[in-house]
Amino acid sequence: MPSKTLKDLRGDARRTAGLTADSDAIEDLTLNEYINQSWAELYDLIIDADDGRIFAVNATNPPSEGEHSFRLPMNFYRLISCHVRRGEQYVPAERADPSEYATLADNWHRHGQPKYYVRRDPKSGEHFIFVFPEPDTDALAIVYFPQPKELSLDSDSLDNPARWLSFVNYATAIKMLNQLERDPSGQLIELKRVGQRIADAVGDLDMHSPAVVRDIEGRGGGYW
Repeated sequence: MPSKTLKDLRGDARRTAGLTADSDAIEDLTLNEYINQSWAELYDLIIDADDGRIFAVNATNPPSEGEHSFRLPMNFYRLISCHVRRGEQYVPAERADPSEYATLADNWHRHGQPKYYVRRDPKSGEHFIFVFPEPDTDALAIVYFPQPKELSLDSDSLDNPARWLSFVNYATAIKMLNQLERDPSGQLIELKRVGQRIADAVGDLDMHSPAVVRDIEGRGGGYW
């Protein structure tokens, strides 16, 4: 599988944007930020194409942080599913709205489908899952997407299919051209083409495997 270091990715993006003269210089730190943003955009595109197998991670029995509340892993990004053990089996929990807290806490649905919601602490950036009714110890099974990889050192790399690396390349070049207030229309056409091919390929994988149902929203935080 192709591999590109952060240094390689910077060079590729500069060439794709046609920025070779000293007057076109964009600082490496700024370009690193653009590359990480572009990779995060691709990460979301792949997730939204509805294939949970590529990045999915399991977490069993997250630590309790008080009544109904459990701390999710530090690398948590989006929830795919939550299951609660009842007897010998795990049953799927249904997404709830945080505004239902008072009703949920009454546990009126104890013998029905369990419910959950996820919140992000704006101060710490950590995520917590609230489950109703409160499950017994060792009774939660979580499947989630971790945070997308972030590159910081020149030797850090993305080891991905060539088409994925092309997406990062074009998306980064567009950000550079926008910063310099230049026309990125050619790169936008290529980005759209590559992005569609990636989405189609991921969707094709899904057609040959069982669907994964999950609750997701964008990168801005909030509820899942």
